[in-house]
Amino acid sequence: MKVLAYILSVLVATGLIIGGTFLILVQAPTDSSGLLLLAIGALCVFIYGPLILGSITSYWDVKKTGESRRYFRWWFGIVLGLEALGAVAIILYALLTHAPAWLPIVFIGAGVVLTALALLVGQTLLRHEEARPLVERPWVPISRREIVRKITIVAITFVATLVLALMLFIVLARGSTFAISEIGVQLTFAAESAFFAAALACILVALPLNRRLRESVSRDLGRLRKMGKVVLRGKQLELDHDEQVAAAKYAVLISMVFPFQLAYITLLYVGLGIQQAQSLVSGTRSDFSIGLIIALIVALLAFFPLFGRRIYRARKYARDHAELLPTDDVTSTPTTNGLVR
Repeated sequence: MKVLAYILSVLVATGLIIGGTFLILVQAPTDSSGLLLLAIGALCVFIYGPLILGSITSYWDVKKTGESRRYFRWWFGIVLGLEALGAVAIILYALLTHAPAWLPIVFIGAGVVLTALALLVGQTLLRHEEARPLVERPWVPISRREIVRKITIVAITFVATLVLALMLFIVLARGSTFAISEIGVQLTFAAESAFFAAALACILVALPLNRRLRESVSRDLGRLRKMGKVVLRGKQLELDHDEQVAAAKYAVLISMVFPFQLAYITLLYVGLGIQQAQSLVSGTRSDFSIGLIIALIVALLAFFPLFGRRIYRARKYARDHAELLPTDDVTSTPTTNGLVR
């Protein structure tokens, strides 16, 4: 049920982004391309802010401990702060471009409704899951075969989507004459679709790892934050034996989750970049497209070292504390980073 809800939330958010962007472009004056980032930024905040809150409240017990409550209040304050900035941005955009007054009203109202809805749905999903007791599963190392299988699924998704999109173009083009530019548009669309589909596949194949990650900290958002401080930031916090074992498990799992998260961001941003580059190549010069491409490149340049440092620290912690992990009687194979040799 939760997987279905997650997929639906991603699809709904994507649909709202597309619909909201279309609404902005339709209402935008012809000379306002430089200001579009204000409206697009506000749109993203009003949609992805609630999505983040809904994901946290549906996936983690935010009331289990005082630390959990404090951490969730921190996230809640950040989202509300960003939504306040989004409200200022969309109002400023409407004033500068003389857009209709209903545009900021619709955006701000949608943000308020989505935030309330996300919290309600998230808590409902968590209560539904908590009706079933949390079962402590024995620790099983993550094999290289499992990781390779997940990577293979992503690669197959990319290739299959690309091939299907090209085949669809060939079928539609049969008996028709297309200009070179139109062929380029279709090829670009096929590439975009492949990158977006592969990005979604990264999310789906990482879901079992995320579930194991949550189980390793007993659904406790506060403990998750504590493990992150110890493993990823090198904080010297006092841990009891159970927390030491949880930290070792967290280090193994997060070192597997982060590469898929980075792959998702990269594939998504490359797809968006191709989308904007195509509009520039086709002769439609847009300050918005240029600005978005630059922003995507800068974001990727920042994400790679950030994720790289965290993956390195997690793997080092897993190696240094491998003796805390339960041994696997089935394989009886020692591990250093959770991968079976």
